[in-house]
Amino acid sequence: MFLHVNIVQKQCSSYELVEAAIGSKLNRHNIHIQQLGPDTSTKMSSFLLAGQRQLQDLHSRLILSHPRGFARQLHKCIVMHSSGHGVFDGNVKVNRYAQQTDAGQLSRSLLLAPRATVSVKPNLQIIADDVKCSHGAAISDLEEEQIFYFQARGIDPQTARSTLVFSFGAEILQQFKNKNLQQRAEKTVMEFLQSEGAIKTSIQEA
Repeated sequence: MFLHVNIVQKQCSSYELVEAAIGSKLNRHNIHIQQLGPDTSTKMSSFLLAGQRQLQDLHSRLILSHPRGFARQLHKCIVMHSSGHGVFDGNVKVNRYAQQTDAGQLSRSLLLAPRATVSVKPNLQIIADDVKCSHGAAISDLEEEQIFYFQARGIDPQTARSTLVFSFGAEILQQFKNKNLQQRAEKTVMEFLQSEGAIKTSIQEA
């Protein structure tokens, strides 16, 4: 599946994107957003889930060109199989006249199988000098310390792992405004994680 989104924001406008990509053999999403007025707000939250022989590919570009712009981008990806692959190429550009901009970009990826791969390229370009901007990326497996925290409270390792994996994506899924859509997305993610062997217990059991 290939999807291209082009957004132009005027003064004092707000745009929020919450998305979940699950189960496609090849999924490519291009997002291009331009802030063309002051006091403009942009939020992007994406959750990508890649299983066996699946590619989840997200490319985003956000351009801020006017004062007091606000931007937040959170990208989260789980790769569950050694043949799965996640890609994130995110660019945020703060132009010269975008003074007093507040922009943040964060990418977090969870690799649950040997040789599972993710290619991450967060990019923050700043030309203005009066700004508050940050970006970062983290790629890891589940931390043993997190699992130990659950075990210390009487929860077995498998249930702890299942809870941590599901919660990683739930941070994005819970941002859906429509509760029915949120519940459907959570159910789909849970079933997909179980079918791929990433978890063996449901969130209710955890």
